This record gives sequence, C-alpha cells and structure tokens, in this order.
Amino acid sequence: MANFDIGGRAARPPLVGLDPSQLAVIALPDDACAAVIGAPGSGKTTTMIELVADRVLGRGWSPGEIVILSPSRASATLLRDRLAQRLAVPTPGPMARTANSLAFEIVRDAAAVAGEPAPTLLTGAEQDQIIGELLAGEIEDGTASYWPPHLDEDVRRLRGFRTELRDLMMRAVEYGVSPAALASLGRVHGRDEWVAASSFITVYDAVKSSYRQRHFDSTELICEAALILADGAPLSIDGLRLVIVDDAQESTESTVTLLRALVRRGVAVMAFGDPDVTTGGFRGARPDLLGRLSAAIGCPVQSLYLGHVHRHGDSVRQVVSGIAGRIGSAGAGQQRQAAAVADADSAVDSGVGADSGAGSGRVAAFRLGSPAEEVAFIARRLRERHLLDGIPWSQMAVVVRSGSLVPSLARELRALEVATSVSSARAAVRDEYAVEGLILLLELALGLAGMPAGRVLDPEAALELLGGGMGRLDAVSLRRLKSALRHEELAGGGDRGADDLLTEALLHPAGLVTIDTRVGRSAQSVAKNLHATAAAALAGESIEELLWGVWQRSGLEKPWFDQALGSGIVAEEANRHLDAVVALFSAAKRFVERTPDAPAAVFVDSWRSADVAEDTLAPRATLDSVTVGTPPAMVGREFEVVVVAGMQENVWPNLRIRGSLLGSQDLPLVVSGGDPSSVDKRLDVMHDELRMFAQAVSRASAEVVVTAVAGDDNLPSPFLRLIPEGTVVGLPRHPLSLRGMVGRMRRELTSTGSADAASGIARLAAEGVPGADPDQWYGLAEPSTTAPLVDLDDPETSVRVSPSRMEAFETCALHWLIDEVGGGSSSVAANLGTLIHSVAETATDTSPDALFAAVTERWGELSFEASWHSEVEKVRARELTSRLSAYLRDFDAAGGTVASKEGSFELQVGRATLRGKIDRVESFPDGTAVIVDLKTGRNDPTTDDAVADHAQLGAYQLAFVSAAIDGVPEGLENGGAKLVIVSKGTRGTEYAAPHQKAFTAEQLEQFRARVSDDAEGMAGAVFVAQLGSHCLDPWSFGRCKIHVVQAVSS
Repeated sequence: MANFDIGGRAARPPLVGLDPSQLAVIALPDDACAAVIGAPGSGKTTTMIELVADRVLGRGWSPGEIVILSPSRASATLLRDRLAQRLAVPTPGPMARTANSLAFEIVRDAAAVAGEPAPTLLTGAEQDQIIGELLAGEIEDGTASYWPPHLDEDVRRLRGFRTELRDLMMRAVEYGVSPAALASLGRVHGRDEWVAASSFITVYDAVKSSYRQRHFDSTELICEAALILADGAPLSIDGLRLVIVDDAQESTESTVTLLRALVRRGVAVMAFGDPDVTTGGFRGARPDLLGRLSAAIGCPVQSLYLGHVHRHGDSVRQVVSGIAGRIGSAGAGQQRQAAAVADADSAVDSGVGADSGAGSGRVAAFRLGSPAEEVAFIARRLRERHLLDGIPWSQMAVVVRSGSLVPSLARELRALEVATSVSSARAAVRDEYAVEGLILLLELALGLAGMPAGRVLDPEAALELLGGGMGRLDAVSLRRLKSALRHEELAGGGDRGADDLLTEALLHPAGLVTIDTRVGRSAQSVAKNLHATAAAALAGESIEELLWGVWQRSGLEKPWFDQALGSGIVAEEANRHLDAVVALFSAAKRFVERTPDAPAAVFVDSWRSADVAEDTLAPRATLDSVTVGTPPAMVGREFEVVVVAGMQENVWPNLRIRGSLLGSQDLPLVVSGGDPSSVDKRLDVMHDELRMFAQAVSRASAEVVVTAVAGDDNLPSPFLRLIPEGTVVGLPRHPLSLRGMVGRMRRELTSTGSADAASGIARLAAEGVPGADPDQWYGLAEPSTTAPLVDLDDPETSVRVSPSRMEAFETCALHWLIDEVGGGSSSVAANLGTLIHSVAETATDTSPDALFAAVTERWGELSFEASWHSEVEKVRARELTSRLSAYLRDFDAAGGTVASKEGSFELQVGRATLRGKIDRVESFPDGTAVIVDLKTGRNDPTTDDAVADHAQLGAYQLAFVSAAIDGVPEGLENGGAKLVIVSKGTRGTEYAAPHQKAFTAEQLEQFRARVSDDAEGMAGAVFVAQLGSHCLDPWSFGRCKIHVVQAVSS
C-alpha cells in the first residue's frame, strides 16, 4: 500500500541502490544548473528518473514544472514510460519530449496569442524535395550560373549535394548567419560555394514563404522558439522550473540556443551525458557541450561525475575505456575513470549462468571468410542466446556503421529465422514491397483516368503489377496465366504475344472471365480494382479515400492479419507489410490535412520523388525482435547482447571528410572566429568514428560480439585490434529452428528411413509446424492431369509447329514445353533483334548511318534497367546495323531483288500445321530464289555444314517448294536457304551467311517426316529432359534446369 502525504501525493519511496555520486546529483538545490557526466552504464538515466521522482514526490513539485529533453522521439517515448511507472501520478503533458516538441509548443502558443495560424513542421523529406525542385528548375532555366565550376549540373543533381546543402542551411540558421552574412563570410574566406549557397538560400526562403507560410524545418522551429522566449511574452510553459537534457552530447547549437533562452527566463538546466559516445557529430552535435555548458547557456554550472558503472562488468568496461582513451577529452574526461561495480563475468546480476555460454561481460571479435558466413555466424549466435540461454530477442541488437546496410542485414537475418526490426526509418516507405504495389496500382489507375502522375499500362507495368504486392503472382503463376491467354488467342485465330495479351486482359477484365483458375481469378480481381480506382479518381476522391479503396478491394487485410498473428518468418513479413501500409495511410492523412484541396497526383509525385526516409508516428507491430540499427539509433538503449557487424576497412572507420563540398562543418568555426585550416579534420573524423564505436559496444550489459570479413577482397577494420580476438569454430549442423529441424528430419527420413526422424516429423506435423506434414511435401502429389497437350485421337485436331521452335524441341523437349506453356520471356537482346528486323524490312536507305538512325528513332521502345546498359546496347546496335548494311550492299551488287519481305505461310504436313514468317525471299538474275533468315544473336551456326540440317531453314524450303509463301511470284527456282548473321563476320565479309543447299525431293520427304515426328512429340503428355546434352549444361541457358533438380522428398 502506498503512503500519502497531506496533499494526497504519493510519498517518495526510499532511494535504494544509488551510489554516492548519483545521490549527490539528486541532492542539488532546486535552482541549480549542472552538467552530470558519466561513462556509459553509470546510471545517468536512473539518476534522471530519481531526480524527477525526488522533485515531484519528495519536494512537492508539480510534474508540469519539469521536462526532460531527449535527442529522439524513440528515446523520449522510452523515458516517458519509465517516468510514468516510477511516478504513478497524473501529469499535464509529456514529461519527456524532444527539443522540437517543446519548441513547437512555444511557437504554437505564441501564434494562438497573436491570432496567427499554427506552425507546421517541414519534414526532412519535404525540405529535400523543395531543394531538389529548385535546383532542377535552375538547371532547366539556365539561371544557376552563380555556382562555382566544381559544383556543376551533374553534382547539383546528386542527393548527396542536396544533403550537404541542407546541412549548410541548418548550420547557418543555428548560428544566426543570414544569406547576406554567409555571402560576406564566403568572400572574406575565399569560399565561393558559400557565396553561391547564399543566393540559393535567398531564393529558397522566398519560395517557401510564398506558399508555405508558417512552415519551419527543425532548426528554424527551435530558433523561432528561442526568439519568442527572448521577447518575454507570457507562455504556457512559464511554470517550468527545470529542464533536464538527456544525452546532451547529441545537442546541436539550436538546442543550446533554446536552453540559453530558457535560462534567461529563470529555468534551471541539468545536462546529462558523456562526450565519448557522441554519434551526431556530422549533424552538428557538439561533444564539448558538457565541458563548456556554463559558457554555452550563460549561467554558473556545477560539474558532477558519476563514479561507478552498473551496466556491465570489467571485460566490457575495459574495452569501452580503451576506445574512449583514444578520443579527445572534449572538455571532460574524468568520467573515464569510473570502474565497474562488480565483475559481471560472474553473471550473478544478469541471471545467466557463468558457464551457460551467454558470457556476461564477454567481449570478442571474430573474423569470417565471407559476408554470407558472417551473417550465418551472427544468426547462429543470436539463436543460441535466445534458445539456450533464454535471452529475449528484444534484449539483443545488431549495430552497423551505415544506415544503408540496415535493411539488407535485417532481411538476411530474417531469412535465417532471427526475428528483426529496424530501429528507425532507414529507407523510404515507398520502397517497401506492400506499399510499392498499392502505389503502382494507383499510378496505373490515374493513367487510365487520364490524370497527371498516371502511368501507362504497358506490358512491363502489367507484369510488375501482377507480380508485385497487389497480384502476388510468382513467375510460374504468371507463365500459367500467359499460357492460358495465349491458347485462347490461338484458338480465336489471333497471333498476339503473351505480354500484349496480359496488358489487354487488365485493360478489359471481362476477357479473364473464361480463365476460371486461381491465377485467372487473382488477375481479374486486380483488374477490377484497377478500374474501380480509376473511376474513383475521376469522381474526385482524395488520396486518402483512393488508397483506402485500393486496400479494401485488394483483399490483403485478412491474410496478412492472420499471418501476423502467427510466428516465424511469414508472421514477421506480414507485420512488416502491415506496418508499411499503416505508414502510407498516415502520410496520406497528413497530406490531406495539410493540403485538403490538392489532387491525388500531387501526393503520388511527392511520394515517388522523396529520397529521404521520413520518420513516422504510425503504430508499428510490437513483436519480440532483435533491433538492427546504427549507433545513433542506439542512443539511450541497453541490451544484454550486442553484435557490432560489418567492421571492415574504409567502412568503420569511414574517414571521409564530412561536408567537403560546401564546408558546412567549417561554418561554426568561422563564425566563432576560428581558422578551419588549423584543424586536423581527419583526426576529428577519427574521433567521431571512435565515439560511435564506443556507443555501440557500450550498449551491452552481458556480451559484445564484433564481426568482420577477412579475405582477399575484404580487409577487417583496424578497430578490431581494440577487441580481444575470438575463435570461430565451424557452425554446428544441428539446427536451432523449427524450419531447420523439419528440413533435417525430412532429409534423414527420405535418405535413411530413420524411425527417429519419422517420429520427430510426426510430432512436428501434429503441432502444425509448416513443412512437416507429408501432404505439404513437393514431389509427392499426383499430377493434376496426364492428358496430352493435343488429343490426336480426334481426327479434326492438328498440332501447330513453329519452324523456329523445332530445333528447341529436338534439343530438349522439356525446355520447349516450359517456353510454350509458360509463354516465354523476352530480353533486351531479343527486343533489339526484333527492332533490327523491323528496320531491315522497312528501310529504303541501306547506308549504315541511315539504318542506325532508324534504330535510334525507335530506341524508346526498348526498356533498360540502367542508363549504362542502354549505352552498351546502342554501341552493339551500331555494329549490327553496320554489318546489315554491308550485306544489303553486297546483295544489291549481285543484282538481287527482294521477292518477299516478312511473308507468312501455313502448310499442312500430316497432323502438323507448319506456320511461320520468312524475313526475306531474294531472287537473282539466274531465276533462283534464296530464302534468308536474319539473325542478330551470338550463338547461331556460321558454316554451311552446321546448317545442312537446320530445321528452320528446312521448313522454309518446304514452304517455298509447296508455293505456300505469301507474295512470292511463280516461276522461281529453289536456290536453298541461308542465315544472315550480323552479329559476327567471316574472314572475307563483315557478316556470316551459312548456306543450306536446295533440298532434293528425297530430302523434302525426309523433312516432312521430321515435321510429323516433332508434331507427334509436341502433342504428347510426357516430355523427356535431356540431362547430359542440355539441361545440366551451364552453357545451354535452358529453363528446364530448375525442373530436373531432385525434390527433397522425391
């Protein structure tokens, strides 16, 4: 039962477990300003919590008279929870918040008093977008001549340039440097980039104020709040008596300005922190703030040092001290003498046995042979700690130097069945799988509606939509759908390609009604959603309404919700998808609130163009998971086990000078009268890197694992020398996951018939573990059908045979089947070949330049994943057109004329319908005709002997002799057929033209039998894989290879 004083306030419980240095902080007078400096784990947060408890529960202060400023919203949330649990009294508002949050309250109150609209915080993503649009506009208009030559157009288009420009703008605002003053400093110090930036900032401020009045970025907001405080007007925060700054070493100059303004209004300031673990030096954080706090905030400050480390034992403490000893003291240093309270290697306080393997207080560095081996080692280590030592996932963290490494590492660990969550927004939400599908469907719907920001529904977009988050069709399912569409097309007498049919089906969903399969119904659902969204857009619905409609019609809510309630990789992915969708809805809601009249196209444009990951307050799943993040994301956090991964040379430490393009790091020094040339910038960067390393290592209470890859292409970081070397033993074969256990038992059962394996599989299956029940095993299900592709018992049926596919069938029937049934797939090389064929067919001027110009005119029809690929293929196209021109020149010199171009034919050969198109039929003065097939590939035969039995040329000869080719005049004598290969030449010509002699009557009869045999095989129910000669040949590039790999359960 709690005791209460006469005021009804809960009496303060006794302070138990605090050391004398912590009690000295709590005993400070009410109006004292102090800098409390303590090594990592010395109890700074605990001291802060007890300090607040003492003031509220012991000295009778109101909770509204104290506020704690934290460097991030995440750490502020953690502090609020601890404060609420410790105080157990109502509070008028959040007692822990960020400096931006407090500044926003001040500016909002002042605006309300003045009758002005409330301020709006300009996010980093929005600011980056404005800067990007202004820079792009200057380049397009030619009005950017003020930038120095080394900052040319290519540089100013880079995201990194925009980031540095934003940094310079924030530093200028923090230190009160106007654009005019920045230009003056630039001229005095020979910094042309500052002069140019001042001109840009002037334009930026004018544009922002013209249509975004009362919009402030984070720095402007705090500086505005400081100005309001300086005016002395009454505010809601006037009852504030004490501001406590958590992790003060992360504070920027703008935060210091706010603190100084608060001190002038009689508010006491207590700053807690440790200069040795600063992580935001490259963002303007001042590690020396605690050492110079008195001068910074303008009042006497008492410095106190916490004397003991409580978090970890001697092993971790010695490593952290060793790292800190290599860093400049930043006006402090006495905190480094703090010793661990007890030797945590005994593991008494951690609850983990000393011989259990958890290794409380253990620190070791491990060198692995490859990145994959490093991830496997980390996953194994974490699973051991979780399963064998009972450490919750949430009490483990993996720290990497760069935020770009976080998403990929989290995915790789999830694939190895380690539950992970990223510490903060490290990638734009737009890149999430679930969100990408929603936005793509919305873009295509806007395109159907003929609205801005819409995207044309072409074959590429159709495949992307159906294969993405909305359609969820894998490659096999897409092939089945294409095959069904293709068969219907052929049955109706058409000959369109599968990709075009897929696009047509999405444009006209009624065409999918006849494909009554799971795949067909999924595609039809997506198509209906697409058209319903287009109709909603035309009706004027807001972006929030449009997205909600897409989501409801998608049918994804129930399966993802059900999956999220489970466990394992599938559950984690489902939670990730739902988190991303909620974040998207939050962004849409915020957009509508800020700009209610803006059309959906504006949101889509801004969403697609945002390069900066935007933080979000949207709710997220709270699964027990390993935190993966960077050192700044670990500020204020504590874990039992910390893995510091990716310790590679040039990665950590990264000694690249920050702000080298625009000199944002030099501006504070210049403003204070210093000389940037006298500073060893590389040494400063090294100290920043050491501080982040110390921050990462010091988060652990029980164990620190540091990993790096050591090999010919990867060198470990020199920081590894600061960590005791560990020994890597081979990863044990015994799995530590249900998934791995199922796989191992299935392998043992099918290979040895082990009774133990059978018993284990049976138990796992009874518990519903995925993959354990034999009904789920691949290779055991009966074929869905054993019927042939074509029923030859029906005398009315025939088998369609394509001359170009006969060779493929004869080489490997399985490879032919996959392409035929699956619809095949095109490549850039194949599409370029089609373009060359088309140009050859329509060209009137056959000079190399004219042919290449015709190709480049239609270059936009080709799709490339990267600009460099386009340039490479363009060089190849010039070579192909040059060789084609050489052949056409020689053809004209020989007196030849073209009897037919792209002539089609259809010929009945027994039960086979031989159908195709011939590139060219050329006639010559001697009355002969030669059939020509143009080839642009690199693997076609180049000698006469190699094409003597060429099936495609043989089929063309048979069609010619049968007078089945459209447009070929009568009376021409068969002169054989040839390939014209323009991808390579021979010793005498720029091209190769292997010739197949004219078939004799006997050879024609033999070829007819060959066509009939192929047709009979193509109509069958069994297609034999040619393992030795094709499927397993690495140079065959056959699609059959994956289908001949033996199933685990076969």
